[in-house]
Amino acid sequence: MSPKDYLTNKAFCPIPWTGLMYNFDGSVKNCIRSQTTIGNLKDNSITEILEKDIAIKLSMLDGKKFDRCTPCYDLEENTNKFNIISDRVFYLKELRHVDSNLYDTKNFSLNTVDLRWSNLCNFSCVYCNPEFSSKWASELKVEIKTPDDTARKDFKNWIFGQAAKLKHVYLAGGEPLLMKENLEFLEILKQENPNVNLRINTNLSKTDTEIFKTICNFKNVHWTVSIESMEEEFEYIRYGSNWVDFQNNLRIIKSLDHKITFNMLHFILNATSIFGCVDWLSKQGFHANSFVIGSLLGPDHLNIRHLPDSVLECVKNELQNRINDRPGYLLENSYKNLLQYIQSPIQKNYSNCLNKLRELDQRRGCDSTLVFPHLYTFIKAKKHDQTL
Repeated sequence: MSPKDYLTNKAFCPIPWTGLMYNFDGSVKNCIRSQTTIGNLKDNSITEILEKDIAIKLSMLDGKKFDRCTPCYDLEENTNKFNIISDRVFYLKELRHVDSNLYDTKNFSLNTVDLRWSNLCNFSCVYCNPEFSSKWASELKVEIKTPDDTARKDFKNWIFGQAAKLKHVYLAGGEPLLMKENLEFLEILKQENPNVNLRINTNLSKTDTEIFKTICNFKNVHWTVSIESMEEEFEYIRYGSNWVDFQNNLRIIKSLDHKITFNMLHFILNATSIFGCVDWLSKQGFHANSFVIGSLLGPDHLNIRHLPDSVLECVKNELQNRINDRPGYLLENSYKNLLQYIQSPIQKNYSNCLNKLRELDQRRGCDSTLVFPHLYTFIKAKKHDQTL
């Protein structure tokens, strides 16, 4: 296949040949969107895991979409444009200079890596879980088993040993600005590969760490900042956060010559307020191509589709009005995806959503009725109607 063939092959993604995603529980995936793991360091070495991942390569080279990659294929459905929000398209662009001779079923050469060394995080966002947040793990008293010291050390040495040839490094978590392994890795990259493309997925709570200072020494940095609401909603949703600190830290990274993208999730708690958040960020000077907004798929009790139909109708109208304004770029594409998602059917259980919020409030000493009073008026209105 020629380079053009790889671009026109809607099943093809370079990641099975060029990258991996590692999570601290030892699981290895092709990427974060992949629906299944390809192995675990508790059972096999990284080289053994990668050597066995052949079926996906055979399928893609044959132009057949592979099951574990459905999230990307679904996002690309019914479009031929390259401004869509899919990891497949992102990596086609990011790794466009990889020698096409690599794409044989027996080959693998690490060009990009997504690393989550631990679940260390100073937030416990309402939609997160112990796997990605040590705060959540502590709150729920959950212990996640990890590979033994030898397996972790061997994997780290394998990654560090390939630092010089990496084209793209994605650091996530947990909170990557708090992980000591990232400082070690960045110091090596600074010496061996200073022009690497760095992508940092952060809650932007800490800019006073050595990791942050080291990142500032790189020129090709892409900050992916998690935010989907403002003020007291922000602090409830991103539990452990401080809205004033976030604003200050955003100003700090905005002053750098780095790319910034906002990773936003749309769900019950910000069904309408997310639009005010987008508008606020836009007024700070951020371009329409800075917004990547997706519908929250889990946990189920926060799924926006559980909201009453009358509320969803208002959200649909707002989305359609914003699409009609044609903001273009990733923002418009996000709005279209959100609109399509909320129109898909679901077995509604709104009472369960509120019950889960009450449980969360009780554990944390919060009061969602004060932060999101409108959510509780829907139930009251329904009960009132039933008594008439």
